Amino acid sequence: MHRRYGHLVEFLAVYVREAHPIEGWRMDSNDQAGIAISQPRDLAERRSVASQCTSHLSMAMPLVVDDIEDRVGHLYSGMPDRLYLVDRTGRVAYKSGRGPFGFRPQELEQSLLMLLIEEASGPTVDALDDLEDLEIP
Repeated sequence: MHRRYGHLVEFLAVYVREAHPIEGWRMDSNDQAGIAISQPRDLAERRSVASQCTSHLSMAMPLVVDDIEDRVGHLYSGMPDRLYLVDRTGRVAYKSGRGPFGFRPQELEQSLLMLLIEEASGPTVDALDDLEDLEIP
């Protein structure tokens, strides 16, 4: 989605506390993949783990790191993961269920397309030309 719509909207991932640290709820799939991460105790450790995540997953979109008190994670109920679409005014236009079961990128994409169409038909956004070039799945 980032590759498809990144020229129209800003994408951002927020790294919150580790969902499956070795001293917590471990996942067999992490163990099988050789992923063993302790829950970071300070912001420097969290940044280091986030950097490893970015590298391991070959992430193309920007990743920011929540503070060690998990302020963003708590405000947006982002644990273990959640998708949000925030419009240009700061209004939440879409909020997925909690992941992994509520993690539905197709719903986010549909909401994004609807928002872009709505904005393009308004007097303040000049994105209609970009929208005409999109291939809608």
